[in-house]
Amino acid sequence: MSGPAPTPVAFGAFELRAMAALLTQGRSVCAASLLLTALALLGLFEAAGISGWRPALWLTAAAGLVQLYCAVRVDFDARLLQALAAHIEADAQAGADGGAARLDAALAALGLRKPAAGPARSWPSRWRGARGLLLKQAGLVILQSAAILAALGSA
Repeated sequence: MSGPAPTPVAFGAFELRAMAALLTQGRSVCAASLLLTALALLGLFEAAGISGWRPALWLTAAAGLVQLYCAVRVDFDARLLQALAAHIEADAQAGADGGAARLDAALAALGLRKPAAGPARSWPSRWRGARGLLLKQAGLVILQSAAILAALGSA
């Protein structure tokens, strides 16, 4: 048996800024990934004649490119949340839910999101998606680290 349904959390400027603050940590993850990617590419150029550890370096470089895409998306989400929080603070009538609808409309107008056919996504759903992207970014850096260590172990 499950307990009572959780009470929905009201999202305001503070909660949006907290989400944005967590997402901005992706910048540090991206910096680590870029360093690992650079090491992998340097290793590929240095080891042109050694074939034993090249697949691990290619994996590191490929994971770095995918991570870079995730980093751009995470940073974009963080900046959108910061802008939305500033909008809510500046306009006392604006709430996070109204801001979400405006955000969705702006993204659809820019071609970055499909126009909503049904009800707008809830903030917990949006948060899960953004946090999942940040976790994917971190997972790719862990994969890069393991591949670099494998390359160094077989060198």
